[in-house]
Amino acid sequence: MILYRCCLSKWSKDLSGTGASMYGGRWNNPGTFLVYTAENNILAALEIAIRIPLEQIGKDYVMMGIEVPDGIEPYIPKLSKTWYKDEEATRAVGDQFAKNNSHLLMKVPSALISDAYNYIINPRHESAYQIKLQDSKSILLDKRLTLIENK
Repeated sequence: MILYRCCLSKWSKDLSGTGASMYGGRWNNPGTFLVYTAENNILAALEIAIRIPLEQIGKDYVMMGIEVPDGIEPYIPKLSKTWYKDEEATRAVGDQFAKNNSHLLMKVPSALISDAYNYIINPRHESAYQIKLQDSKSILLDKRLTLIENK
């Protein structure tokens, strides 16, 4: 399976989860190491575009392909119908996923697009060494993406 991550080029080789640990995210509180990825490159770009400040649009972003070995089964959490409204609950799910350390991946729905999925990588799982980075490619995030109100 190939997963995708959009990030500044200086972080393109980093799958440590340090960024998520420093700032937290929808699926983790600060202090929990996770790596956010998407099932396709378009979703990966949208997920990052809604979070970055306007002045960062047009900077040096890359799209990373991340190869996960076949046969790795993701953890799929049971979520309420209104999960996207409760970031405290989703953060608790991600924190517990990392703490349990029983799966390399967690498959979660995208809050942006129904029927689309993100995959959260636990970089501290014993199988994390099997993940392979593909070549990253420069991408340009168009300033029109700022029409999405995210600030």
